[in-house]
Amino acid sequence: MERVAAVIPNLNGAGFIGTCVEAARRAGIEEVVVVDDGSSDASPAEAAAAGARVLRSPGRGFAAALTAGFAATVEPYVLVLNSDCFVDEDAVRRLAAALDSERELALVGAGLRTPGGAPAKSHGVLLGLDGTIRALLTGSTGRSAERLGSGLQHCEFVPLACALARRDSWDSVGGIDTGYAFYFEDYDVCWRLGEAGWRIAVCWDAGAVHLEGASTESEGEPRLRQYYASLARYLRRRYPASWVAYPAVWLPYAAVQIVRRPHRAGDFVAAARRVVLPSR
Repeated sequence: MERVAAVIPNLNGAGFIGTCVEAARRAGIEEVVVVDDGSSDASPAEAAAAGARVLRSPGRGFAAALTAGFAATVEPYVLVLNSDCFVDEDAVRRLAAALDSERELALVGAGLRTPGGAPAKSHGVLLGLDGTIRALLTGSTGRSAERLGSGLQHCEFVPLACALARRDSWDSVGGIDTGYAFYFEDYDVCWRLGEAGWRIAVCWDAGAVHLEGASTESEGEPRLRQYYASLARYLRRRYPASWVAYPAVWLPYAAVQIVRRPHRAGDFVAAARRVVLPSR
């Protein structure tokens, strides 16, 4: 098995970041790097006490913190972890075995579950322009991925809550796009890996508990604004010629939401600016 480092972006993860680090170390990872994005709580000290090397990120969100963590490590495999995700003791070995067995495999995610043991989102299909528009109009993208529940399953997308990356394939597509603060950076990197000929999979036999959302509860910017800004960025990058179909549908949708939810009108107005003029 190749050597593995773990990179954990963190923002105000007190109460669970220590457990995340301890689980990674029990799984056999000696190099655990926590990249702190400006926490105001005791989570950096908690991570250090659990055995992590704590770095300060540029302060621009998950993707920038993850990039700083990759730059601070040299191992050929890198486990990307959310601070609210706790790997099983044999999970890293199983994920690494998957990468060892298939040279074209760039990214393999763990089979995630909730603290109560229920299945959590572990894989899926890439969100496309047509699916995004359909979801706005009907509430469903119209596409889904079969869940095998055991073994290795190839797929289009795995979330970066607990996923092992092959460093050379990750680097070959330029890594994660630091233009994203939160949301859709995982769709973006999975899309670019697939376009470059790499494969993605989920290893159902490599398990991890995910608290689902605890690591983003303390975002400084309202989540609704950031969600739609990141979605617009993803669609613009993936569909440079036709992505304008999305704001053409989303702007009337936002207008309806402003009427229905006047207490969120400011968020939708701010989101509209970012949908029309997303950052590059």
